[in-house]
Amino acid sequence: MEENLKKALAEMLVLALLYERDHYALELSAAISERSGGAITITFPYAILYRIIEQQYIQELPKRIAPDGRRRQYFGITEDGRAYFRELWHTYQTFAAGVERLVDSILPFEKGESLQ
Repeated sequence: MEENLKKALAEMLVLALLYERDHYALELSAAISERSGGAITITFPYAILYRIIEQQYIQELPKRIAPDGRRRQYFGITEDGRAYFRELWHTYQTFAAGVERLVDSILPFEKGESLQ
C-alpha cells in the first residue's frame, strides 16, 4: 500500500519542489527524502520527470554546474505546470481532509496516538 501511495503523490511532490526552484534529478530525490523527514523516498525520479515533461508541466533546462561542481541536467516548471500543481494541491487537501473526517468519525482518537 505504501508504494501505491508514494506513486500517487510523487508527481505532486516533484512539481512542488520545482515550483520553488529548478532542480536536477538526483537533487529532487534527496530533497523529497530530507524535507519529508525520511517518510518518502524516490530512488529513480526519471520516470516521473519524463512523464511530466511529456505533459508539458516541466521542461529540461540547459545543463549547468551544480553545487557539487558537476555538470547537471536541470528541470524547471512551466506556467501550465504551476497551474496544474495548484490544482493538484487543492484536490489533495480536499481529499486528505475528507479522509481524516471519515476516519475520525469512525475511530476518534487523539492526534499522534496510534490506532493500535
